[in-house]
Amino acid sequence: MANLIRVKDKFQITIPVALRAAVSVELGDYLEATPFEDGILFRPLRPANAAPAKQGIMAFLQETHASTRTREAIDEAVAADRAAWA
Repeated sequence: MANLIRVKDKFQITIPVALRAAVSVELGDYLEATPFEDGILFRPLRPANAAPAKQGIMAFLQETHASTRTREAIDEAVAADRAAWA
């Protein structure tokens, strides 16, 4: 049986409990929306996909605040982190 979702003010929708449970969507999670000819596909973005980049950023910030480094060394570290994210 299909789950009906109504579009409300400001184009907000509520995902029914059964659908949220089936795909493990929690409060604060991000969904990737892909348009198709006959609708929209929503896919949950898993925390594992985003966690390495965030941990890398936090480690970099702690490292740069903990020591004194040259501007060039910081630029090199940022470039290396960006290359790792791609």
